Amino acid sequence: KIGVLLAALALAAMPVSAAERKKVSIYIAYTGVDGILKQFTEDTGIEVEYLAMSSGEVLTRLRAAKGKTQADVWFGGGLDSFVAAAGEGFLEPYVSSERSVYDPMFYNADGYWSGISLGAVDFVVNREIMEKKKLPMPASWEDLTKPVYKGEVLMATPAVSGTFYAMVWAILSAKGEEEGWKLLEAMDKNVPYYSKRGAEPANKVSTGEAAIAVAPFDTGERIKSEGYNVASAFPTDGVPWYIAPVALFKGAKNPEAGKALIDWVLSERGQVTLSKYTTQAPIRPGVKLAPAVQAMRDSNLVKTDVVKGGQERKRVLKAWQERFGAK
Repeated sequence: KIGVLLAALALAAMPVSAAERKKVSIYIAYTGVDGILKQFTEDTGIEVEYLAMSSGEVLTRLRAAKGKTQADVWFGGGLDSFVAAAGEGFLEPYVSSERSVYDPMFYNADGYWSGISLGAVDFVVNREIMEKKKLPMPASWEDLTKPVYKGEVLMATPAVSGTFYAMVWAILSAKGEEEGWKLLEAMDKNVPYYSKRGAEPANKVSTGEAAIAVAPFDTGERIKSEGYNVASAFPTDGVPWYIAPVALFKGAKNPEAGKALIDWVLSERGQVTLSKYTTQAPIRPGVKLAPAVQAMRDSNLVKTDVVKGGQERKRVLKAWQERFGAK
């Protein structure tokens, strides 16, 4: 009887929104998503439905729908779009209790977004194409301007891909805007077109459609693990990096489930799970990184203000469009 009474009291003490915690809907741009979300469901009992899309696509969708969304949580992608979305009133602030152990540089003080991992941009090359065409391995951004790589360099548009916006912002930060745009214009001469998704350049290079991709580090590592004959290298003159955040949408139908997901992915359990299924680097202190991921963290990361990069997104993309939009 006592057990029944305690169970009844526990049930009565549960918040009204507890029923909502059984399912969460997310927009996601992240590698290893299925394994990560499966573990979340096993740990919490909360089912997940998701739609994979780049951060730029999410922002475009939010603007078109005036902030109305079918998702509860935004998981991964480029920080620039999260900063823009927060500024336009599309996100709901939530300060997780798990956030206290994180460096303040990795989250928004008001709770509009929290960083869950750090990613970087590198070069991914098709070994067979490089050997067949006798192309040297590129070592720097300056190398990608060389005529020998004409038509062999694939990139995505920064207007859609947060990873590639991070690349553009890093180059402008490292070189200064005048020299940075000159470098991007010189690289553009070797780029036949700009794809609409961040993973597409590396995917196409893996199947031999071109020799070199500028790619998210984790995408290149995934392709290697699938057995493709590719190699990768970090640019010696500065490695662009970005924070992959998580955020709660304003007007979320299941906010309690959304908060539970945010709490979980920021927890030690969630961060260890990320380290298992993705080659981005979890941000929580004390989480052990795989050797390749540690090498990424130890590379020559560009000194840049990624939050300012988000604030400058509209201006920078306008300048990009004026230079390269027709491609």
